[in-house]
Amino acid sequence: MPEKLSNTTIVSWYPVRVLYGKVGLVKRTLDEADVEYFYPTHLIEKDMKYVEEPLVRSLIFIKTTSLGLREIKMRYSTSLIPYYDRSGEDGTRPPVTVPDNQMEMFIRLCRMKEAGLEYLGEDEPKYHLGDRVRVTDGIFKGFEGHVKRIRHDRKLIVTIEGVAAFATRFIPPSMLEKVE
Repeated sequence: MPEKLSNTTIVSWYPVRVLYGKVGLVKRTLDEADVEYFYPTHLIEKDMKYVEEPLVRSLIFIKTTSLGLREIKMRYSTSLIPYYDRSGEDGTRPPVTVPDNQMEMFIRLCRMKEAGLEYLGEDEPKYHLGDRVRVTDGIFKGFEGHVKRIRHDRKLIVTIEGVAAFATRFIPPSMLEKVE
């Protein structure tokens, strides 16, 4: 029987909630330790120019091993809370990991000033209703998600499973195809 790899050596993206306005401190520490992370920001238009603002002030994604995450959590025990898997069938609740392809898509989306991203809050089951779609044309070409009506517009819902959901600008139905 093949030996199971320890998840303490596998590098993954971990979503982490940072409390008490400590995002700047956590980012500086991760920079100094040369740990890769992504703090979701988006460009918004203010006073006739684009300004970068946090998409979710308390959310950061850290790319590390589970051991590395534990060490970072110990350093910031009162202000850093990893997201945990709620579906642990065996009673364990491991930290949520985000697949690389999902993170790559989310990072690309955050960097597009035309995306018009809107934070919808924690990922909730209501965003999983309906068909899964892929955008076939326009600035969102290649992105996948669910379609939902928000304020009378069809928007693509991009979900970081178990963490959060975000909505893009309006996407015409002619630019969508169903994903099986």
